[in-house]
Amino acid sequence: MNISGENAIKTQNEPQSFETLIERLNLIVGKSITELAKSVNVDVPISPLHGKGFVGELLEILLGAAAKNQSIPDFPKLGLELKSIPVDSEFKVLESTFLCHAPLSNIRNLTFENSSVYAKIKRVLFVIVNGQRDLGFEHRRVLGYFFYSPGKEELDTLKQDFNELYEMVKTGLVEDINARFGHIIQMRPKGANGKALTECTGPDGKIIKTRPRGFYIRRKHTQKLVDNFLKNYPKAPF
Repeated sequence: MNISGENAIKTQNEPQSFETLIERLNLIVGKSITELAKSVNVDVPISPLHGKGFVGELLEILLGAAAKNQSIPDFPKLGLELKSIPVDSEFKVLESTFLCHAPLSNIRNLTFENSSVYAKIKRVLFVIVNGQRDLGFEHRRVLGYFFYSPGKEELDTLKQDFNELYEMVKTGLVEDINARFGHIIQMRPKGANGKALTECTGPDGKIIKTRPRGFYIRRKHTQKLVDNFLKNYPKAPF
């Protein structure tokens, strides 16, 4: 994962192969967020506090993610989802990872196998980024990347999490769901504030208004993935 000496990084079209994607990844490893933003003429937010989601959006531009806001993997032709993992100086994961939105209505025929959760998590590109809260974008760097596909045991656990959470949604217990539910994924409120509401079945079977929900990968799971990555690349250029 050595860094190319080429400084110019262009806005990319969707990669047609994993080889092309890996070439692009190797170009950005080691570079700061500010440097990468300048390379594609993207304005950097005043501070990380004002730029939540900025790093993920920048990576999409740099690597050629094409899904936009659709409920499909970010690289449709490769069947690959893109997620960034912010870590501190000791490679400790700083937060859970947003996976996708969780529909709360029209879910009668929803199953794990036809869900956005499965479509997005079955093949993921994780990009590790320094995200210490006391560092500005000029000091935050892309530290590495790895590809991930859940094994059979993980898929079984994911399906169990999914089915448990949606059993609660379908039986009107959505407001009882909290971050303690789920071994690998959680369902949590999604949105900057509580003003945006969506419809869902309430405890008495009637339609209620509730905050939109999203699926998140637990921090302890992504930490395990990062630790495995570090074991495989003990001499990576961090």
